[in-house]
Amino acid sequence: MNKAFIFDMDGVIVNSEQAWSKHGSNFLKELFGEEIAKKIGDPIGMTVNTIYGIAAQNGFSMDKNKYLEIYDKQAAHIYSKANITEGVEKLAQALLKSGYKMGLVSSSRLKWINHVLPKLSFGKHFEHIISVNDRPDLKPKPNPGSYLETIAKLEASPKTTIILEDSNSGIKVAKLSGAFTIGFNQNLIPGYKQNGADIYANNMFEVVKIIQSFRVSF
Repeated sequence: MNKAFIFDMDGVIVNSEQAWSKHGSNFLKELFGEEIAKKIGDPIGMTVNTIYGIAAQNGFSMDKNKYLEIYDKQAAHIYSKANITEGVEKLAQALLKSGYKMGLVSSSRLKWINHVLPKLSFGKHFEHIISVNDRPDLKPKPNPGSYLETIAKLEASPKTTIILEDSNSGIKVAKLSGAFTIGFNQNLIPGYKQNGADIYANNMFEVVKIIQSFRVSF
């Protein structure tokens, strides 16, 4: 049985949620109009398919392919502005040194994930990557299927797995998988309140300390 560590991407590996807030704060209003944007609410942790579904239920009539084209263009701009989280490379080094298998589960489209992976020296060490948005066979967060699949692919068990998440929907699904869950708060937008994690970390250096003290029961 392996030890596994699974990353969320947005707000964890890359500071994209603050970048969306800074560089794309009016994007939803411009795309959907103020009333529909209000119905969507906070999009953190949502897939673009989920967002489109809510918008369509509230009168949004744009063709989905056109919608995705617009969203992908905005995402490319955002990821060009977003910084890789300080210390994540050292965390990856510590994980590999300690014998952890690494996976990545994200609500973002695979196209968006591929904007980030080339920026990571450890990207090739992800042994399983899931874009929940691009897997219609998987229910979106907070259903734990994406994490359970990744745990199985890494030949681990929930008891030997740590998941690093930032959004409350992500924390909820991580906990539902049975894994030990760290709530990462370094990149949260101001005012966002986390809840439900086993432990919280203010930065990647604290995450390293947590994994060093984590005791795996095989």
